[in-house]
Amino acid sequence: MKRFVISYLPQLFLALAAFTLSACQNEEGRDSISADVVKVGEAVPEFILTADGGTTISSSSLQNQVYMLSFFDTGCGDCQKELPVLQRIYDKYKDVMTVLTVPRSQTTDEAMEYWDKTGLSMPVYAPQDKKLYYKFATSGIPRTYIVSGGVVRAILTDNPLADFDTLDSILEGLVGDIIEKNTVDTSFKINVMSATRAADDYFQNEYTISHIEFFFFDAATKKFVKKVSLENLTRDEDPYDKQYDITYIINSVRLKVGVYNIFAIANYHNVPDDITDQDKFLDLVDDITYSSGVEASLPFTGAVMTSRPTSLLNVDLMPWSGKKYSFQINMERVMAKLQIGVAKNNFELSHDGRKYADINIANYKLVNLNKQYYLFQHKAEMNRLGDKPRFVLPDNFDEYTEGSNQYVIDPLFYQKSYKYAEAILIKGYYQSWYGAFSTDDFAPVPTAGNYGYAYILENTSFKESQVNGYSPGIVFKAAVSPVFVYLYDNKTRKLVEERRAEYWPHTLYLYNFNFYGSIQAINYAAGLTLDELATYTDSQLKNYGIKKCNFNMGVYETYYTYWIQHRTNISDPMDAMGYGVLRNNFYKIVVAGVSGLGVSEIVPDILRDNYPNSFADIAVSGK
Repeated sequence: MKRFVISYLPQLFLALAAFTLSACQNEEGRDSISADVVKVGEAVPEFILTADGGTTISSSSLQNQVYMLSFFDTGCGDCQKELPVLQRIYDKYKDVMTVLTVPRSQTTDEAMEYWDKTGLSMPVYAPQDKKLYYKFATSGIPRTYIVSGGVVRAILTDNPLADFDTLDSILEGLVGDIIEKNTVDTSFKINVMSATRAADDYFQNEYTISHIEFFFFDAATKKFVKKVSLENLTRDEDPYDKQYDITYIINSVRLKVGVYNIFAIANYHNVPDDITDQDKFLDLVDDITYSSGVEASLPFTGAVMTSRPTSLLNVDLMPWSGKKYSFQINMERVMAKLQIGVAKNNFELSHDGRKYADINIANYKLVNLNKQYYLFQHKAEMNRLGDKPRFVLPDNFDEYTEGSNQYVIDPLFYQKSYKYAEAILIKGYYQSWYGAFSTDDFAPVPTAGNYGYAYILENTSFKESQVNGYSPGIVFKAAVSPVFVYLYDNKTRKLVEERRAEYWPHTLYLYNFNFYGSIQAINYAAGLTLDELATYTDSQLKNYGIKKCNFNMGVYETYYTYWIQHRTNISDPMDAMGYGVLRNNFYKIVVAGVSGLGVSEIVPDILRDNYPNSFADIAVSGK
C-alpha cells in the first residue's frame, strides 16, 4: 500500500494546485488568471453545507476526518468527464470517508436531474453561503480539495483532470490506517447448481452469471449499508462442493466492521439504488417476475438467481489477525426445466382387439403458471387451506425439511380458497387457465425421439391444499382420426358405417368405443332419449358415457390435461408437494400411451381432487 507523508504534501501536489487558463468556467466580470485562495497545507475555510432533507454538515463536524470537497457544474464539459471519476472514488471510499459534491452555480435539484440521467449516486450538497466558492478559489471548475485533520492536503483542477489512480493514491495514503482498523476483506465463492439440465443435455445459460449484486444490511437495525456490483466473474474449474458444479470466485470485497445480513442477486439490474431497509428490499425483490410465467429459453446473460439467505444472516465481521473472511453462497433459480416429448408419433385406440381411432399428440400448452413469486426462499408453517401463515424466524427464511408442511414458495398460497367465487378473484396472478386460456397459442410437440423445452416458475403448495385450479399442468392438443363413424340414415332409419372423412359432420361423439355423427345416431344405437336439437357440454355428456370432439382447422381435436407431479422417481410423489414444480428441478415428461379420447372443452375445475391424474386419459412417464 503506497503511503504519503502528510508533512510533505504541499511540495508533492504543488503542480496539481496550479491554476490553468483552460478552466471550464470563469466568474462573471473576472478575466484574471484564476487562483486558489486557500493553499495546500493551509487550514480549510469554514463552511456549512445542507444535504437533501435539510440535514447539515460543516467543516467543524469533519475536523478529525478525511473528506473530499468537489465543486462542479453539470454544463461544464470537464466536469462531465470528472464526475464519473469522483463517483468511482465515492464507491470505493464511502465507508471510510465523506465525499462532498457541491454545484457551483446550480441548485441541487438541477444537479440531481443530471444525476438521474447519468446514474450518479454521490450525495449533492448545497452551500448555505452562496459565496462559499470564493473562500477556496477565484474561478475555475472542476476543482477538488482533499482534506484531513482540517488541513487541505491536495488541490486538483482541470489541468490536467485528475484521474482515478491519482485520487486513489492520495486517499490510500490518508485513509489507509482507517481502512485497516475499520474494515475487513472478504471473498466469496458463488456456487450454482446446474441440476436442471439432463444427463444428455447441456445448457450453459442455466448456470451463467454475467452480473451479480450483493446487498448488505445491518443485522440489528435492518438498515441498508452497502451494495456491491460485479461483472466478469472468474470461474473455478475445480469446485470444492461437487453438488454445486459451477463455482465463481470473487477475491476481494471490503466491508466495514459490523454484523450483516447478506443477499445476492445475479443477472438482474433493476434493483433501485434508493433502498433504505431490508424489508423494503425483500418486498421489492419478491415482486420481480417473469410476467409471462414461462421462458422458452434462458437469456444469454443467464437466468435471474438469488442466494439462499439462511447461511448469510447475522454474519459477524470483525478484524482478526488481518485474515480474509471467506464465504460460500449457493445461488438458485426460481425456474424449473420441463422436457416434453412423446414416445411415438401415433397412438392407437382399441378395444377388445379392435382399433377405433388414431391419436396424434400434436401440441401442448402449460397452464397455471405463476406470474409472481418469492425469489428468496421463504418458509411458513401451515396445514390446510385458509390457515394464516406462521413465519419461522429469523426473518422467515429456513431450509425445507422433508416430511414437514413447512415449505411455502407460492405467494398466492395465502389467498387460495376452495370456493370458486373467491378463487376467481386472483386469476390475474396466473398467465393461463384462469388468466386468459384459449385453444390457441399451443407449442408444437416434437416428433418422437426429440424433446421440447420450457422453463417455468416454481409453483408449489401443500399436498393437503392442492386442487387442479392451482397446480401447474400441461394441456395436450391431439388430432383424432376415427377408423369409421356411424351416421344415421334418415331414409332407411338405420346406422351407416362411413369410412370417408369428407362425409363426417364437424362434431363427432364417442360412445361405447364407437364414433357417431350425431346425438340422433347415439339415441338409435343406445336407446337413449337425448334432445337431438340441444347442445351438450362435456360434463353433461359424461353422465351418459359420451365424449365428443370437434373439427377445427382441418382436424378433429381432443384435449388431455396432465397435472405435473413432483417426484423423485416414477412412482413416489414428494411428501409435502406431490403436485407442482420446484426451483432448479428437471422434469422429463413423456406421453407414453393414450387409453381413451380426451375432452373437447377445457374448463378449470378447482374442486377436483388431484389423486390420481384422472383428468388425463394418457399414460405419462417422467422423472
